[in-house]
Amino acid sequence: MPDQVRPIEVPQSMKDEDYCSLLKYLPEGVGVTDLEENLIFVNEAFAEMLGYNHEELLGKNVRDLIPDSEVSTLQEATEKRSKGIASAYNLIMLHKDGSQRIARISGVPRRDENGTVLGTMAVVIDMTEDEAAKEELRKLSRAVEQSPASVVITDCDVRIEYVNTKFTELTGYTMEEALGKNPSILKSGFTSTETYENLWSKLTMHDEWKGIFINRKKNGDLYWEDAWIGPVSLPDGTVTHYVAVKKDITKQVEIEQLLRDSLRNLELYSSILRHDLRNDLHVFLNHAEAARMHCPENSESIRYLDIVEGVAERMTHLLDIVGSSGEEERDILRIIQNAIDQTERTNPHISIEIANSAEETELASSRLIPIVFDNLLRNTIEFTQSDVNVNIEIRNMNGEVEIIYRDDGPGISVDVKSRLFEKGASTTGGGYGLYLSRKVVKAYGGSIELVEDRTCGATFRIVLPLARK
Repeated sequence: MPDQVRPIEVPQSMKDEDYCSLLKYLPEGVGVTDLEENLIFVNEAFAEMLGYNHEELLGKNVRDLIPDSEVSTLQEATEKRSKGIASAYNLIMLHKDGSQRIARISGVPRRDENGTVLGTMAVVIDMTEDEAAKEELRKLSRAVEQSPASVVITDCDVRIEYVNTKFTELTGYTMEEALGKNPSILKSGFTSTETYENLWSKLTMHDEWKGIFINRKKNGDLYWEDAWIGPVSLPDGTVTHYVAVKKDITKQVEIEQLLRDSLRNLELYSSILRHDLRNDLHVFLNHAEAARMHCPENSESIRYLDIVEGVAERMTHLLDIVGSSGEEERDILRIIQNAIDQTERTNPHISIEIANSAEETELASSRLIPIVFDNLLRNTIEFTQSDVNVNIEIRNMNGEVEIIYRDDGPGISVDVKSRLFEKGASTTGGGYGLYLSRKVVKAYGGSIELVEDRTCGATFRIVLPLARK
């Protein structure tokens, strides 16, 4: 039988005292038990491991030194040794302070001169720190293997020794295909030579490197990686490996490119719009002024020309807002007052009152906010056939400013309310321009909503964040 204990010939020159000294002073724990697992001998190393002195352990049963969950493991090993079979196993043992220690037990049957098994002789090694270190390594290994970043480890000759699952998923290369290869298998030709020169300049100085790679997958697709690469060194500074941790940023790069393209197009459209539309509006205003010279004073034609010029001036004002590169007006009270002044100059039949109870009126950001109030006032005028009153209340609430806008016009029809802020919602009594208004308000972190109020025409609630002090 492979694990049956075989007798070893011992030199006759060795005495019993030699054995006793060996067991007593051996740096590893030694314990001797009878058939019932009662301790009849322990050395100092064994006692120290469990926090006892030598005398406290003699006569104790091993079962009293282990948790209940380990009894079956001990019992199985004891039965083996009673049959003359050696055993080696891990056993959780209880320290005197109640903490647990992991021990490696290597036990052999103890026999008398006739070969009868009398108990056990065992070497007991404290494996607690070793097991803790192993668990830490297992934990780190799991973390690397399951990392959302691609991890590559190479030797000093830059041959791949390890890649994690993310690497294989991202590149299309299996672990077997990657091992032993140089990471240059990922080169696309689009990463600059200067990038690689800078990388190796850092690594040869035993320093870490950070940068962007444009690499190529096994199937030929390009992808972008934000990479960190550094040396792995021994305590004496000798570099043994290199490790790379790389994050796939392809989607981010694509989105940034789309944003750059959109911004470039937007700037082009804005420039064309400001130039061409502004020129057309000036022509429009010049013709209106010329027509005014041929109309009798106080005639109905003059009233219509006032409206036409007011609309043109408002559009010019909006172009100024969108195209302005100067300092933006952030005081909500002045923003609203400017919109009111512009409206009252061309619409004498509207009456607007402001009730301000807000102590803080400076917005966090506001360049396009005038568009919102221009739209609200324009809607009130456009869908009201007679004189109309507008009441605007301004107050603070939890770091924000709340504006309640009310008019006593005809209100908003039921069929329009459900799609009031949708693109293209522009019917009689509906919210022309409110789609744009909501876009602007939401872009600044605020909200705009229609409030049910049977006592007046239309009521809107606008909430905007204030500047942080």
